Amino acid sequence: MDTKRLIFAIALSVVVIMIYQYVFVPKRPPQPQKAPGQQQAVPGAGKTDAKKKADDTTPASDDMPDIFSKKKEKVVEETPVEVVENNIADETIKDVVVETDLFRAVFTNKGAGLKSFILKKYNDDKKQPMDLISSKVNEKYGTHEIYPFYLSPFEDTEAFREINRRNFLYKGNLTVNLTGSPGQIKEILFEYADAEQKVYVMKKFTFSNSSYVVLVDYKVVIDNRVVEAPIVFGPDLENNVSKNRVMQTTLRIGAYDGEDVKEKTFASINTEAAEGPVEKAIGLLGSNFYWAVYDTNYFAAIFKTHDKIKYAVIKKKMEEKKEKLYSYIIVNNPQAVYLGPKDEQALASADEAYQFKNAGEVVDYGWGFIGSIAKIMLKGINLIYGVIPNYGWALVFFTIFVKILLFPLTYASSVSMAKMQTLQPKIKAIKKKFKNPKDPEQRKQMNMETMALYKSEKVNPAGGCLPLILQMPILFAFFRLLPISITFRHEAWILWITDLSVKDPIYALPILMGVTQIIVSKMSPTTGDSTQKKIMYIMPVVMVIFFMNYSSGLNLYWFIANLLQIGQQYLINQKIFKKKKEEDRQRRVQKRKKGGKGK
Repeated sequence: MDTKRLIFAIALSVVVIMIYQYVFVPKRPPQPQKAPGQQQAVPGAGKTDAKKKADDTTPASDDMPDIFSKKKEKVVEETPVEVVENNIADETIKDVVVETDLFRAVFTNKGAGLKSFILKKYNDDKKQPMDLISSKVNEKYGTHEIYPFYLSPFEDTEAFREINRRNFLYKGNLTVNLTGSPGQIKEILFEYADAEQKVYVMKKFTFSNSSYVVLVDYKVVIDNRVVEAPIVFGPDLENNVSKNRVMQTTLRIGAYDGEDVKEKTFASINTEAAEGPVEKAIGLLGSNFYWAVYDTNYFAAIFKTHDKIKYAVIKKKMEEKKEKLYSYIIVNNPQAVYLGPKDEQALASADEAYQFKNAGEVVDYGWGFIGSIAKIMLKGINLIYGVIPNYGWALVFFTIFVKILLFPLTYASSVSMAKMQTLQPKIKAIKKKFKNPKDPEQRKQMNMETMALYKSEKVNPAGGCLPLILQMPILFAFFRLLPISITFRHEAWILWITDLSVKDPIYALPILMGVTQIIVSKMSPTTGDSTQKKIMYIMPVVMVIFFMNYSSGLNLYWFIANLLQIGQQYLINQKIFKKKKEEDRQRRVQKRKKGGKGK
């Protein structure tokens, strides 16, 4: 098989293996690491006037059974505090809305949880405002709701679940507006107390108009003791996800240890039977990390904490062997949380202003130098976008730039392959000269004459191989960059291509990519037999089938690269084969002249 096609086939196989490992193979669960720093103490909070305790009259839902333990466990004692003397509560359920230029957050005073967090600069796949809080948050487990920032109902204490059902007191304006005020900071405070039960809970959230980071401060007192009280976030991230984007919305939990983000995919966690059609799992991810993350490819909730990180998964069996997944991260003592896009600038700002160490690591561009190349490529594409404000055209011109940059390599490769093809008659003549190539001596002589021919014609038989190997990292980097970077999400090119991050809806780009690949194969010199040539024509068809469901941006890159390769190959063929034809013509003329003189 000719060297160029062999390398191409190997490269394609590597791509398949990489995709399989990335999509289907569960990642290694994180292990606890050495503590990067000391946990910060949670400050206390004062009391307010007493209010009547609200009764829980919410009817049970038939949708999900009550899967939580009913037993009351003694809460671990930590720090003694003053006795809870007054009741603090609200008689009614209220919503508190926080408006900034970046998001609109809606909190409920019932349990002091987060009901909605809409990102103003992003839409979901139905062109609706992007709400990071899943609609599944409104589904109940018996009488229980689980909103983000609730005390974890998965702990072995009924006290936390009772607190989540109570109406906290909030004294401020129900709408907190920070829009149009750069740098402005405001906070909202929720409090609840039950003197009889000796319970006091405070939750405070602080917002900035120019950041996706929310500062979190809370305290839980039970039996006149400050207790360890983890909070939850879940049960999902994003709403209205297109079927074309399923592979890009895998929900994960991870933690950063200072070197790498150790991730675990929720769908890969094994669950055990709980009650009715429900299975569940609760596990420890580890502790002493810099931060923990609950994320998809494009959006993330990043919790700044060094304390324990746990997870909970609930699977409800549906009809036709389908399952509905409810996934939660359980975090101890978070000082702050980033709720927003996995955008490098926004993450860098969170790192700088709130010490989210290396927050940009949540964007996984790939392992090793492939990831480094992908980051450099993204900067180059963004640079072109600054001049041509269309990411499709920016991708086209960046592809042209890459082709020009690699022209010396690809040109040398193509010229080497073309020269190898012109030498085939002479190589065949050498092979005919030695009747028994299995004989070690004859084989040695045949190889020596073949190498002498390469030397005399100044041809490197490996010349078509090495440049192509150098190009492979760029292909792999594109393969990782386009479906991972939020830069290309919902970005249009022309006509029917309205989102470069998902597949071409009419499959035109994959087909064009395959057609141009066939043309490249036909134009490229080959030294293989007829069977091998047929295989090389089948390969583009396999590529079309393989890439038709991948991002249209990737197919656009390959299509443009093929067009440029066709033009380059035409010029090379004209130069090399035209010269060869002229040499053959001159040789025939010389033979005729000698023949005429002989007569």
